Amino acid sequence: MKELGPILKKFLKDHNLWQSYQHYQLVDSWGSIVGESLAAVSRAESLQKGVLVVFVKDSVWSYHLSMLKPELIKKLNQYIGTRLVKDIHFRIGDLKKEDQEKV
Repeated sequence: MKELGPILKKFLKDHNLWQSYQHYQLVDSWGSIVGESLAAVSRAESLQKGVLVVFVKDSVWSYHLSMLKPELIKKLNQYIGTRLVKDIHFRIGDLKKEDQEKV
């Protein structure tokens, strides 16, 4: 019996969906990649053209995370196994996801 993972990966690649899946996976896994303390004050929003947009609690955290940017980029790219993230833009904003607000 074949494993499902390689089959799904091939399907996504064959239908030009693999990179979109990787983008989603990075954004969705932000908290587990950067750790609990940073996830409490930040939230990844989107990844487009190599730029990850991350909302942060306030300007202090924006500055702090900007100092960690090279390390964060390295962690994110190691997690996904390829160089998808080239830069991170930190924006002050709401840390709740839109789907959480509806609940």
